[in-house]
Parts: sequence; structure tokens; C-alpha cells
Amino acid sequence: MWKWDWLGMSSLKAEGTVKRAMNIMHNGLAILQQGRVLVTDRLHGHILSVLLDIPHVLLDNCHQKLSSFHNTWTRGLKNCRLADNAEDAARYVMELLDEYGDSLPPRLTAADIEEKL
Repeated sequence: MWKWDWLGMSSLKAEGTVKRAMNIMHNGLAILQQGRVLVTDRLHGHILSVLLDIPHVLLDNCHQKLSSFHNTWTRGLKNCRLADNAEDAARYVMELLDEYGDSLPPRLTAADIEEKL
């Protein structure tokens, strides 16, 4: 298990808004694709996991932003689970690991992401 937060990225210090944004995007994509299952409490983590076809667990918070988005737009995804607490998240991670085994989605760059229909 590996814990990471985008706020610690060195790419945040890049000069220029566009260069900084591109660095954050590329570094974020690389980090999201490191493991077999992602646990995230961030909406962008969920959206990128959907686009990259990464099995993931959404860990909702008291504002219920993730559960609202998930229930409205992505409820039918087979590679996503919604958890209310860390214990449920751990259980769902194990389910996804059992379901997907050692398979990893192919590594993609920003240019490779296609719209999901």
C-alpha cells in the first residue's frame, strides 16, 4: 500500500501556468497507474481512474460529493466501489484485487485517453 497526495508534487513549482498544469497532469497520470487498485477521496482521482480504466475505490467524506457524483454518473461501472469508511474501502480493495488478479490496465499518456461512451 502506498499513500500519496498531489500537493507534495515538485511539478507544482514549475514556471508558467501551462507548463505547471502539464507537469501536474503527466505526473498525476503516472502515479495513478502505479498500482493495481486505487483508493481515492478526490473527484479528479475518480474521473481519471474511469478514463484510464483503473479499478478503484471511492472513499466518500461528510460532504458526500463523491457519492453524489458516483450515484449520478458512474454507478454502473464494474471496476469502481463506493466506501463510507476505511474498513469498507479495504474490503472493496480486496474484492477488486480478487476480481482483477495481477492484471494492470495498459499505461497511457494524456494523448492516449479517449472519451468513454
